[in-house]
Amino acid sequence: MSSAFLTLGETSAPGRLISPMSLMPGGGWAGSAHVAFQILGVHEPFTDHALRAKFLRRLNELERIDLQERKPGPDPSFQVSVLEKDRNRELLVETLTWFRDRWESRGTDRGRD
Repeated sequence: MSSAFLTLGETSAPGRLISPMSLMPGGGWAGSAHVAFQILGVHEPFTDHALRAKFLRRLNELERIDLQERKPGPDPSFQVSVLEKDRNRELLVETLTWFRDRWESRGTDRGRD
């Protein structure tokens, strides 16, 4: 089994691609979602720490998720099994849509909220 990276942008254009999260299948570390918190900090508009923190807060709205920023250290992660609940899946979709909207509007005022 291999990991899946949730990715936005243009794969052929350096600096125009971003992956906010990866999914690991299986047991142990597998069966988890890893939030690419540290690497997000080098991509506009997520160079803004407050925007990255808002992304974590939104993810923490999902039941059984309590992600903490770690500097330095591994990126925060959570078990994919939390997505068995309909409401958690809805919140994750809303959060990833919010993330996409910030990414697509980078360079504008809307990219900062």
